Amino acid sequence: MEIFGNNLDSIIIFITLTLFGIVIGRIIDRIIKRRIKKIINNTKTKLDDIILDALDLPIIVLVVVAFFYFGLRFLTLPNHIFSLIDNAIKVVVILSATYFLVRFVNGLFDYYLIPFTEKTETELDEHIIKPLKKITKIIIIILGILTALSSVGYDITALLAGLGVGGLALALAMQDTIENFIAGILILMDKPFSINHWIKVGDVEGIVEEIGIRSVRIRTFDYTLITVPNSKLLKSEIENLTVRDRRRVLTTIGLTYNTSVEKIKKAKEIIKDIVENHPATLPPYRVHFMEYGDWSLNLRVEYFVRNIGFDYYLNAVDEINLKIKEEFEKEGIEMAFPTYTVYLEKDDN
Repeated sequence: MEIFGNNLDSIIIFITLTLFGIVIGRIIDRIIKRRIKKIINNTKTKLDDIILDALDLPIIVLVVVAFFYFGLRFLTLPNHIFSLIDNAIKVVVILSATYFLVRFVNGLFDYYLIPFTEKTETELDEHIIKPLKKITKIIIIILGILTALSSVGYDITALLAGLGVGGLALALAMQDTIENFIAGILILMDKPFSINHWIKVGDVEGIVEEIGIRSVRIRTFDYTLITVPNSKLLKSEIENLTVRDRRRVLTTIGLTYNTSVEKIKKAKEIIKDIVENHPATLPPYRVHFMEYGDWSLNLRVEYFVRNIGFDYYLNAVDEINLKIKEEFEKEGIEMAFPTYTVYLEKDDN
């Protein structure tokens, strides 16, 4: 009895070998999962775990394919059928290798790169490493597919040329996105600011809520959320107000024009003494009789407050100003306010 030119014995041998390959594949899979994996789990390195996990499915596929291919030798097939099967086996082997590489790279990122970056103070693991992991896997899959197509005689030159032209058009269309992506990487590596930092970029000022590959989101002090492209940030001067260890206070205190020299000197002593002895202030301390204003004798006052928080800063300035006012009142020193003197000329006629 013959079926498609093959006797029954040949067909039985082919089927038996194929089924035997599936069984052997399953046995190897169990041995890997139950025996070898336990041994490998006790080793100090994770590299063997990564390789074993990546080989899990490809080993089964390759064993089955090997027995299937060996079984084909017992069959008589037309050349075009055998060539078709041969090409299919090549594709399966190449795709299995591609699967192995994808799993292997995935393991390298999960066990080595991502844990390493999580130990640093940067956001590289979230904003660069994870997207890079996806991009790498996509590239491996594309290369695997192209290799598989090439192995079965498909001319991939025209396909690559088409991809090149399409890629160029896509790159031109995504020029801003690519620019923002590169700028985002540079910002994350250079780290001019971090999340929850108070920054000022141009006319945008607020707290950084999110640092992304394409943009940075800043919450302004009126609670508006502004998204700034990374390329704009990279080209702008970034003022990081959080990293200051102190905040500057520069103010002018005006005394009335009828204030005597002695009281001016006393006013300077009072201000400097209050500022220097306040626990929130830091040097330099500067108090100077700076100018004769339109309606006041102006004292320039400059000092710094420890940068512990905005409320801390406001409270310190509030306490200092109240204390100055209190001491001035004790000494009879008057602060000026806008005044005008009007002279009336009497007409004798």
